[in-house]
Amino acid sequence: MSGKENFLTRFYIGIGALAMGLLAGLVIFTVIARYCFSLSWKSVSEFNVTLFAFTTFWGMGVNVLKDEHVSITILFDKFSPAVKRWMSIINGLIVLIVDSVFVYYSWLYAQRMGKQISQGMEIPMIYMYGIMPLCGVICALCIIIKIVQNYKAPLSKFTAQEHEQEGEIF
Repeated sequence: MSGKENFLTRFYIGIGALAMGLLAGLVIFTVIARYCFSLSWKSVSEFNVTLFAFTTFWGMGVNVLKDEHVSITILFDKFSPAVKRWMSIINGLIVLIVDSVFVYYSWLYAQRMGKQISQGMEIPMIYMYGIMPLCGVICALCIIIKIVQNYKAPLSKFTAQEHEQEGEIF
């Protein structure tokens, strides 16, 4: 991975980490305010839900970039590096198709339901529901980047790891 790609990946993950930290801080704040002082704000609660949705869907892209998505490698490890490369690319294309379906239907949902005004923040719900298709599009970009990286990667990247050759299971 080049320096520019590494920086962009770290930047992308940093945005997600910052959002998770903000979410954790706000949840702690709202719990203390509610249970210790009997204070509750609808706007903060709505923002927490929106931020939670953002971190969840933003995490899809992180999983793709870091190869942390669920996969069954028992069969995959039996193939040659050249076949593994193409299987990784085909896998990426399948994930891209699923992500595209998600973006399409979440966009339709946001369009239909987004005309309402939220009770807490008093903004159109399209801004809250729009998190799903927006992060889905960003995830699609991450998938495309990963497909290109797999296509350009040397075959040595797809060779079996030492623990895989010895039959160890982690």
